[in-house]
Amino acid sequence: LIPDGLKNHQEILELIKNIQKNASKDNKSLHAERSDDSLIYNLQNKDFRFIKLLSEPYLVNIFKFFLNDEYYQVQDPNLPNYILNYYNARSSGRFLDLHIDSHVPSTSDYTWAMQAAFVLEDMNEKNGCTVLVPGSHKSGKYTDRTLSNRIPLIAKAGDIAIWDSRVWHGTLDNISGKSRWVLIATLTRWWLKQTMDMTRSLPQEIYEVLTDAEKLLIGFCSLPPKDEFGSDRKSTRLNSSHANISYAVFCLKK
Repeated sequence: LIPDGLKNHQEILELIKNIQKNASKDNKSLHAERSDDSLIYNLQNKDFRFIKLLSEPYLVNIFKFFLNDEYYQVQDPNLPNYILNYYNARSSGRFLDLHIDSHVPSTSDYTWAMQAAFVLEDMNEKNGCTVLVPGSHKSGKYTDRTLSNRIPLIAKAGDIAIWDSRVWHGTLDNISGKSRWVLIATLTRWWLKQTMDMTRSLPQEIYEVLTDAEKLLIGFCSLPPKDEFGSDRKSTRLNSSHANISYAVFCLKK
């Protein structure tokens, strides 16, 4: 837990509420069974400020330590090579049972996925806070939903919580009658398929204000080459519409 790591949490909360207010009615279409939750998907496409949150140097250093592939030889080794896999905002409704977001369990010392939760409103047991099972990321097992030793994650607005996606976690029922907004960013190693097609869906106006490292985060340097000749890797995305070029020269090692 990083206390008060998100200094502009009130600004981001207002941004989320405005997006929700103007959202289309099919905003929950991917998870209709979670109709009691409020969900906003693909934050990277909604406003460039959501991507900038992930660019804070102390967060980059944490994720580089756990997720960077030190043997990846294509790009500059000083850059982070992990990618954004999934990015949404959520306000808890009803109870969410224990699960893992790594898709498969493992006992390894290494992980391939982590999550950062940016807390926008105080999070406690009454408003459906996250619960965790400490040490479960090394169990090598899928969740045991009969467990009672679930530890509530109590946090203040502005705090940032980070965990290994193998950790068994869920939420409590929100019985407060109020919202409990949090941003959830899932970061993974570069070789994992993204949950959403971020490189094709990112609006051009957002692409144009991103740094090279932020474009890398979105996945522009993890696209598979068109063929074995790598002709598409000779193009320059920086001076072109990102929707029409399949690779970017800035990704390549200097």
